[in-house]
Amino acid sequence: MLPVISDPESLSTPSGHVPSATDSQFDVLADRRRRSVLGYLDATEGPVSLSDLADHLVLEDHAEADGALASCGDALFGTRRRVQLSLRHSHVPKLADAGAVDFDHDTNTVTLCDRGAKLLARAESIDADDSHQDEHMTETPTP
Repeated sequence: MLPVISDPESLSTPSGHVPSATDSQFDVLADRRRRSVLGYLDATEGPVSLSDLADHLVLEDHAEADGALASCGDALFGTRRRVQLSLRHSHVPKLADAGAVDFDHDTNTVTLCDRGAKLLARAESIDADDSHQDEHMTETPTP
């Protein structure tokens, strides 16, 4: 059955399940771009502008390039703008709602919070566990 837009009850989850703190943490960490934002903020000191974050993410996505945004060509400037918009309207607000970052709307800068550092550490430990399990699965038993 399709939800009836005029009925707010039809837009809620059928079970009435309220997401837990763990659910919201995994939701924040589920997106690669948000994990990259947390990692970049952790590696830098102080507030970072959205444009610097966008530059970093575009270069990260195009790692095979020389390393300078200008050397990647004019086509990436449109990509940079799209990334900056997705940061401003989607990723950074979600991180801010989770308490992972502070976002200053006036200066368009983002700062990592203690909770963000803890979330990043959790994501890195999960990645390390996955890598460790992958190594064990690819090993062939010796007779």
